Amino acid sequence: MTVHQLEPEELLGVLQSHEVAFVIIGGFSLAAHGVVRGTKDIDIVPDASPANLERLAGALAALGATIDIGDIDAGELGVHLDRATLAAGGNFRLLTRFGALDVMQDLPGMRGYASLRATAIEVPLTGVSGPLHFAGYDALIAMKSAAARDQDVIDIADLRRARGD
Repeated sequence: MTVHQLEPEELLGVLQSHEVAFVIIGGFSLAAHGVVRGTKDIDIVPDASPANLERLAGALAALGATIDIGDIDAGELGVHLDRATLAAGGNFRLLTRFGALDVMQDLPGMRGYASLRATAIEVPLTGVSGPLHFAGYDALIAMKSAAARDQDVIDIADLRRARGD
């Protein structure tokens, strides 16, 4: 699939129109806490209930999503973006017609969807109906601390500075 420029409003709008329950994490979620930095994808943690994963699979089909595993066609390997594949857990780097989407279900420092959702903050995004749920400050710091990549260390410092810590 051709790599498309990230169009967050369009991508998130499709997820919302399919009534997918999810929390936004990663670089895009920093903006909800007053830190703006460029990112090439959106990372989400979906509710893992069978009904929600079915809705997510429908949204991914509407987005024309394909699993990004380089030059290999995931379909030829027997990997399809259906409820069963999503229910197996794990993380998926996806390419869609509105840019890259990472579906994350297993990350260091993350306690799962229910915990993320309980502490998430709601923020409206122009062009998307209804508020979106972004990882709360403490959850975001925990995930970024556990990952501890160079960009995560920078993000933590920026988050703390924005909050006045």
